Amino acid sequence: KIGEKISNVSFTSLDNSEYNLYKSDKDFIIISYIFSRCPIPEMCPATIAKKQSIAKSFTDNKNVEFIFISFDYLYDSPKILSDKYSTIENNYKNMFFLSSVDHINDLFLITKQSGISFGGVEDNNIGHTMRTIIVDNNLTLLKIYEGINWKPGDVKKDIRSFLNLIDN
Repeated sequence: KIGEKISNVSFTSLDNSEYNLYKSDKDFIIISYIFSRCPIPEMCPATIAKKQSIAKSFTDNKNVEFIFISFDYLYDSPKILSDKYSTIENNYKNMFFLSSVDHINDLFLITKQSGISFGGVEDNNIGHTMRTIIVDNNLTLLKIYEGINWKPGDVKKDIRSFLNLIDN
């Protein structure tokens, strides 16, 4: 729920380093969930494209970070994610893809706190709900975007509003 704090979780970055939410020094983190083999263009690939559009607007702002956490804790290793998404990460220095391989407890914790449900990983038939969230530097949940119908312009506007609050 809005106003609640996300727990400390860790995942693995494309370079095999640990990414820990509590160690982030960003004022705002925009979190979405994906998996690399998503077969539905309107879901994971569309979310990535939308966030690229948003991230491009904040490339000069060092206080905003965009992360994608993979649901696929069996397949989406850092190497798999790197093969698929490293070009995006290289083009957007404020965007990161994170592997949940060997972080299943952290994945279950953050998805539950984010209001996300998913399943079918063991059967290679992943299904999931869609939600993007914004948390602040204390990992307090500030904003939720449900499903796939949110507009990048709305998210940009909300991020700018949050940034204005800390600037004043």
